[in-house]
Amino acid sequence: MKKSTKIILLISTIVLSTLFLIMLGGSYIVYKVAVEPLGTDLTYVQTMKGFITGKAEGESVRELKASSMREDHRHISIYYEENFSELLPLTKEVLDMAIERNEELLGKTEEVPVDLLVYENFMEMNGFQMREVQDAYYSDFQKIIAIHNSGKEVLLAADELALYSFRQILLHEYNHYAFYRKVSNANRYPMWFIEGLAEYAGNDPERVYPPHFQSVPFAELHSPGQWEAAFSASLASPYSQSYYALKFLAEEFGEEVITQLIDAVEESRNFEESFTAVTGLTLLELEDDYLSSYKE
Repeated sequence: MKKSTKIILLISTIVLSTLFLIMLGGSYIVYKVAVEPLGTDLTYVQTMKGFITGKAEGESVRELKASSMREDHRHISIYYEENFSELLPLTKEVLDMAIERNEELLGKTEEVPVDLLVYENFMEMNGFQMREVQDAYYSDFQKIIAIHNSGKEVLLAADELALYSFRQILLHEYNHYAFYRKVSNANRYPMWFIEGLAEYAGNDPERVYPPHFQSVPFAELHSPGQWEAAFSASLASPYSQSYYALKFLAEEFGEEVITQLIDAVEESRNFEESFTAVTGLTLLELEDDYLSSYKE
């Protein structure tokens, strides 16, 4: 082999090895900074597998699935304990309702398989999640909708408020799933829009009674960190605020404004610029307009 060829091969090997080490180091940093703090119990290897396959699965989720019964409904796999069996017909009915409602709001989206995990109780669900206390959650990285079975008796008794709450939660979380199927990069959208859309999808306007809340500037409800920080204000209600903003937009411009805005953002990759182009409003004007509507 010629000396020049050996040198080229050596340089290529060094370059490729360096690139591999950079990618490996970078992926580990991403894991330590963006995944491990969430408490999902995903290992580094499981996280990397998730990036490759589009679905990550930690040990606690595998254990829950292994010990649960399973029922498949369309593209959704429901994992539950036997004592949830009586609620399966209601769950399937609400999931069909969620699919239909989100098709109305977002159009047809790809039905990627997703798991609905039914935890036995509120504490168990939050113990697995290891994050802020919550009634339900959706993880697009894991393709999981998680709820808990604490209210079974009230639901079986057909309590009207409990049934509405159950529907609202499932519609809200399924909207997150559908939204991620609709957009190419959810990070381009502010949290107030993502959560407001999910609240709008899940709530019946005739059943929502406006609470008194302290409005937070939309510029401070953009990132997940800002969203969590907003709850520290005693009278702030980011979910309610975001719901009423979406309700205002839908009533002012029609529900089609949602897909118009998403299409514009997908093209421009700039939410605020697209928002003004579609609605003619700045975010500051939205704050004034939706608040005026809310206070009337």
